[in-house]
Amino acid sequence: MEAKLLKNNTLLFSYQQSLLYWYNEHKRDLPWRQSPNFYHVWISEIVLQQTQVKQGLNYYLRFIDAFPDVKSLASASEDEVLKLWEGLGYYSRARNLHFAAKQIAEVGQFPQTYKDWLTIKGVGPYTAAAISSIVAKEPRAVVDGNVQRVLSRLLNYSSPVNSTTGVKDMQTFAEQLLFKDKPGDYNQALMELGAKVCRPKNPNCSDCPVQEFCH
Repeated sequence: MEAKLLKNNTLLFSYQQSLLYWYNEHKRDLPWRQSPNFYHVWISEIVLQQTQVKQGLNYYLRFIDAFPDVKSLASASEDEVLKLWEGLGYYSRARNLHFAAKQIAEVGQFPQTYKDWLTIKGVGPYTAAAISSIVAKEPRAVVDGNVQRVLSRLLNYSSPVNSTTGVKDMQTFAEQLLFKDKPGDYNQALMELGAKVCRPKNPNCSDCPVQEFCH
């Protein structure tokens, strides 16, 4: 099954369309998805690092209300930023976010590409791929724990996904499976699938839109 899905373009396209159709019908109505821009998507990605949506959503909303744009965030004091972050944990995220806002404000515009986002404090390959694909439509595949789990099941990958080889393979598979015409929607669909259906425990396989492709 792995070889067929990765090497058969007709099968691959069918998988991509099934996933995207499901996403369009079942995606959660989240504020940063309504009219995606660099600021909102960036803030959402940092807030949701190591945090579930149901916990992070109110923090995101309060953050955007207090700092509606990158200039207001950059000019805020660190105490103001940390106060809004209180209770979310992993406070280095808030400090990095504040530092990054100053970086961006000093330049006068947001990074426009994946490589440019990697120069921003607190932004790694996953976050850079998410932002650049969702906002700039750059064909970059996201790989986090959810994606690793989905792809390892989909492709019947038996090696540990957190090993050196596993991490490399998962990135390669993610790039091969990416629907490059709509990379942002595809990436979000894959993450949504991992969050709502292909869960770590008790996956809801009967409702999986790509079950027929899964080995």
